[in-house]
Amino acid sequence: MSMTPTKEREPHVNISLDLHRKGAPQFLAAKISTGIAEGITSFKLRVRPGRGVCYPNICVPIAGIIDYFTTEHGCSFFPAASWRNVPVLNQSGTLRPYAHDPLASPVTHLNKVWKFSSDDHHDVVHGIIGSMRRAGEMPQGVLQGLELALYEVTDNILLHSQTEANSPSATGYVMAQYHKSEQRIAVAVFDLGQGIPSSLAKGGIRASSPSEALGVAIQRGVGDGAGAGNGLWMMERIVSRSSGSFELTSDGARYAVRHRQDSEVAAPAVSSVTPFKSGTTLVDFQLHTSRPLDIQAALDTDPINLWIDNHLVDLPTSSNQPNEALLVSVAKESRGCASRYEAKAFANMAGNLMESAPDVCILDFNGISMVSASYADELLMRLIDRFGIITIIQRLSFKGLSPTNAAMFDRCFRGRLFGPSSQRESR
Repeated sequence: MSMTPTKEREPHVNISLDLHRKGAPQFLAAKISTGIAEGITSFKLRVRPGRGVCYPNICVPIAGIIDYFTTEHGCSFFPAASWRNVPVLNQSGTLRPYAHDPLASPVTHLNKVWKFSSDDHHDVVHGIIGSMRRAGEMPQGVLQGLELALYEVTDNILLHSQTEANSPSATGYVMAQYHKSEQRIAVAVFDLGQGIPSSLAKGGIRASSPSEALGVAIQRGVGDGAGAGNGLWMMERIVSRSSGSFELTSDGARYAVRHRQDSEVAAPAVSSVTPFKSGTTLVDFQLHTSRPLDIQAALDTDPINLWIDNHLVDLPTSSNQPNEALLVSVAKESRGCASRYEAKAFANMAGNLMESAPDVCILDFNGISMVSASYADELLMRLIDRFGIITIIQRLSFKGLSPTNAAMFDRCFRGRLFGPSSQRESR
């Protein structure tokens, strides 16, 4: 929101941020602290021209810093015109993080900063993963790897960020983006807890420096005793197998690994940063979506994919057919059947499920009274383009189509296959 005339006349500090710089959150915190020291608690936020693009590793800590100073110091923050004119900032929740609302209509969880606690942790992460499944075509293993890493890293906050394990006051901030043109997923998770060095020390692991503590923290089975100690290790292995990158920042130290080539064994780079308060931790990681991700090779085991398990149904046994299939309820998992936009999102989700398992996939249209021609056309063509007509014939089937909806799909398919003339001749 913009400042009211009354607020405009009150003493306030103007803060101009360059969101392309990694130090933007620290710069923001320093300006706020200086203002508070001078007795000022109102701040007007500006964005430098051409510097309004905001990625998770910047948006998330900025949101956490603003939320902290609002809650702990009673500060007020107002966007200037340069801030309001950047859509990603207005919609990202950087000024006021999003919170899970079970009564709200379904919305995408991507490109938004979410504040979570133990009460809504599952709902927030589940929403992010669900939105990612609809966002684009993902190779095998990528979505499972993202889900495993994201649950582990966010759960770390609930387990380890406070001096009391599983403290009800533990909260974190998370944001995820899908960059289709760059073929990557970007995620950042942030908290204002006790920090990794203090957490490890509580478990009897004392490092000589924050930098050493970060290197120890990503090792398997290392933690403060409140959990298995595999969260950061799992994230690192998944990112490395994806030839992605990650940065772990806590208590003034940054541990970064960036893979620039598929076969590269990347060496970690350690550097110092200026924390705005002790105990803050930022986990920033990216996965490539241009290649499959071998989860079994990454983790030396084959974890259960609950998304697949929740869609598996038994089929009548036959010597010529498989005994399991993936069943997708269109009524539950497609947000309407009227637009090409929704057909594209549903085709991404159904196609990503088919990519994750070799089974037959059944699209169940029970409960769907009407499918528009544009929805039917977009859904069919996207799946055929992705898998090819032979694979679609072998692996995809439709269930519960009303005669009207069946005729709609048939007309769209014949129109694509033979052109508009075939539809005129069939009348």
